[in-house]
Amino acid sequence: MNNYIPLNKAIGPKVICDGYQALIPQKLGVDAMTFTFDGSECEHATCPGAPEIFIKVEENGLYYFGIEADDTGSLTIAGEELCKKDGTQPNGKLNIETASRYLKAGYYKVALSCTNNAYDPTSNNAVAFNVTMDKEPIQAGKYEGNSTMKREFSPSPKIKLWTIEKESDIKCEESKEVKLEFESPEIIYSPEIDSCKTNPIPPKICVTVCQDKDENVWKCRVVSASAGAKITIFNDNFMNPLITPPLSEEEAIEAVNEMNGYQARGRVGTWHTPEASVAHEEHHRRQWEDAFNYYWKEMKIQEKLEERTFSCDTYKDMDKVITLMSGYADLASTNLTIATAEYVIQLPDRANDRPYCAGQKVLNEATRKVILLADAMD
Repeated sequence: MNNYIPLNKAIGPKVICDGYQALIPQKLGVDAMTFTFDGSECEHATCPGAPEIFIKVEENGLYYFGIEADDTGSLTIAGEELCKKDGTQPNGKLNIETASRYLKAGYYKVALSCTNNAYDPTSNNAVAFNVTMDKEPIQAGKYEGNSTMKREFSPSPKIKLWTIEKESDIKCEESKEVKLEFESPEIIYSPEIDSCKTNPIPPKICVTVCQDKDENVWKCRVVSASAGAKITIFNDNFMNPLITPPLSEEEAIEAVNEMNGYQARGRVGTWHTPEASVAHEEHHRRQWEDAFNYYWKEMKIQEKLEERTFSCDTYKDMDKVITLMSGYADLASTNLTIATAEYVIQLPDRANDRPYCAGQKVLNEATRKVILLADAMD
């Protein structure tokens, strides 16, 4: 069955996990185990004729996912591993790993797995597994203490799982233009000392296949495509005048001079604001967005993927064709990343260039407030 099925093409969808409780509630005194939700025989996937497991997406949008496990957990969507929670010590206890992906409305085939390691004595060995899915960023649970049994799962909505009897039709419809959606996750603020960064989120291209009976071939159809960029703001040991104002006229003059010089000479001295760093990095994020969108169209990725066909006589198994097409989609994603990165890293990022102009615009407001404060101290 396809990795993706439109809402109106799914026959006999049935909820097999209602999302009211964790997939594996916290248990103590268990042996080593591996638990899968991937279409193999288990109590959560026994629907005759449709063992594959799906999530249902009601409307197009960016969706957030979380994996909580003791020890290791993973989530694969439409053949791509989206999120994996590390189980090596000290991450063996109940903890979380999150990810996001733009999804078009429909049903997506998923695979979930949880591995619990063996510890001695077994009486102290715990297992837990929970997967969350929401249109809002996933909230962390309470992961304090040395025992999984004392920790709490995320309060975000738990994932619902479906089986589908069959697709109503897999004949080919006309291709529809797919626009690249850009993910802009919330900014990460790190206490570590480092230079602020904007890093790309690799493109994700979801494909499906359909059967053209007239031509006796399988054809590819691109369902959705997304890419993005994430911003990390690090601690740079600067003094923020909006939080810790200058205490004297001399300090105020120093702060104003340093902040006024940001555009012309970059970040130097003692005084700066994280808001200016955010403005600088947001400019880089827009550069990634513009470049990804440009090369998505310029490289004609959708067109080239949908040009590929496979003989129905040679490939009678649709799942085999889906695997092959997903491989071509992964290669296209890699090529898109390379082309976009080669362009973005060449964009100017020195004093007086646009990222610094963006930061200076924000610093000008901070400078104005410092001047008002200095005037009040006279």
